[in-house]
Amino acid sequence: MDASRLDDLTKGVLATLILGGPMRLVKPFGPALALTIGVGRSVPDDEIRSRMDLMRIRVVRQVAPLDFLPPISAAEFALAAALNDLLQSANHLLSGPLTRGRHQKLLTATQTLLEAIPQPQTTLEVLTRHAAFSNAQKACRSDVIVRNRVTSSSFRGELPPKRLFLWKDLRRVTEDRTTVTLASMADGLKALPAQNFADALRAWLALSPLSDLATLTRATPPFAWSTPTLALVSYPIGRTLALRALARESLQSVVHSLRRAADSLVQGSRARAIAEGFASAVLERDGAR
Repeated sequence: MDASRLDDLTKGVLATLILGGPMRLVKPFGPALALTIGVGRSVPDDEIRSRMDLMRIRVVRQVAPLDFLPPISAAEFALAAALNDLLQSANHLLSGPLTRGRHQKLLTATQTLLEAIPQPQTTLEVLTRHAAFSNAQKACRSDVIVRNRVTSSSFRGELPPKRLFLWKDLRRVTEDRTTVTLASMADGLKALPAQNFADALRAWLALSPLSDLATLTRATPPFAWSTPTLALVSYPIGRTLALRALARESLQSVVHSLRRAADSLVQGSRARAIAEGFASAVLERDGAR
């Protein structure tokens, strides 16, 4: 049973994060299964595993001269399961009129899972997580509103039924599509406060600190220093990796995001010193170009 769930997780979520393509969410895992499903296991499909390994190397080589990465770890499978469950918590199909509490219940379970997933302990672990999750911020949902002369119908991440487009010209049917970003997927869902979803997403991002830092100019959720990101930029190799990951970003945007994040740290604290030291390194690197 676990092997089947792992295959579903790999093909529906993890492989699409690494290789691209539409994500297919699967049944929520919950903390207990998510933490154990990848222990002692590898990607079940040999062909998909080979393609994933090749792409992971390509991602890592943008910041480090490596030609080999260890297999997907249990922690990375758990992170993929956590993302699946996080997105499922914002899925309007999760509940019915009498079961709206399922959304917050699943989000709370996902937060428990995120607290149990260990932070990366080595530079190699930082890199392997970045190889798997560097594209997570590109995840999106396509929403559709179909209107005619009389009614309108909304679809969150679903394809409208073909019957709505019958006699399209005669009934003056129009179709409006909206792309919803990862950070906005809980918007408009009354059963789940958007801020709760954003807090959980921020916690998920922090567990892949290089990926978190590489997207620090994002609008939402705004970048905030965490224990893993501060740990990464606190030593020379980690700081170099973070600088390389930000090399293509606008200096002005990077500095603005770093200053905003540093302002939330206690003045005079070690965390504030590390954050400000990294901001200085960004400016020094740009001045040396």
